[in-house]
Amino acid sequence: MKHFQSQNQAQQAGITFLKGIEYLETPGPEYLSLTAERASQELGLPGTFRVLRADEFPDDKIKWGCEYDTWCVNPMQYCLFLLGQVIARGGKVFKREVRSTAEVFQLFSDGVKEFGETVPKADAVVNATGIGLGDDELVFPTRGQTCLVQEPCEATVTRQNADGSWTFCVPRGFGAGTIIGGTKEPDNWDPKPDPQVRERLLRAFEGTYPNMLAEGKSRLTPVRDIVGRRPTRKGGLRLEGEVVNGAGFVMHAYGLGGRGYELSWGVAEGVVEGIKGYLEKERSSRL
Repeated sequence: MKHFQSQNQAQQAGITFLKGIEYLETPGPEYLSLTAERASQELGLPGTFRVLRADEFPDDKIKWGCEYDTWCVNPMQYCLFLLGQVIARGGKVFKREVRSTAEVFQLFSDGVKEFGETVPKADAVVNATGIGLGDDELVFPTRGQTCLVQEPCEATVTRQNADGSWTFCVPRGFGAGTIIGGTKEPDNWDPKPDPQVRERLLRAFEGTYPNMLAEGKSRLTPVRDIVGRRPTRKGGLRLEGEVVNGAGFVMHAYGLGGRGYELSWGVAEGVVEGIKGYLEKERSSRL
């Protein structure tokens, strides 16, 4: 990641650099015509990108595959790292339950005190609530079930199956095991894991990447099931500014589904650009 200038900083942030492997059962023509040279020149993929040979596939259902250099993030360590960066730059953390962006402006208005200190007035509010404070009818939950296993893995592995399902692993790094997945179920609010789904996920991955099984082992070792309901949005994420009457400027940034960490830096840059543009326009209109 370009945002982490050194290997040491990446480790502090919970970032692990490793190899990525992808398998496709029904590749489109854009994949079948992809070469390492074209991937580097047209798609900006690193020089380590390589199209796999057929004899490197785990079974004959796979028709195309590749490997490349990538990275994985340990979410708990990463979020603590980001929080530390905010505090080190003078940021303050307040935990409040709010039902609208207008309430946030009221909490950070002129003269409000918190722990004996006057809280600075809010020039803008970023609405990164995931579900958009519950007032966006385009937002819906996408349920995903995965399983954490004890075994480490030296690569991320993703398989696109012919029926539209996915088989994948996400190494957590730092001896924290590996996530095996997964499902994608729109409009499913069920928070309880399904043992049969876990079994299906583990069996599918064991067949896709048997290298992860230690010598003499035939099964992965499950630690716990994980169920997440990701806030997805019809038409894609909402990344736009809005002036809310009686409140102020709100920069919306939500509805990313399961791609929050993947898109976070790009979204953050869009948020900063949107707020800067609004504040500069406000300043110039007052001159």
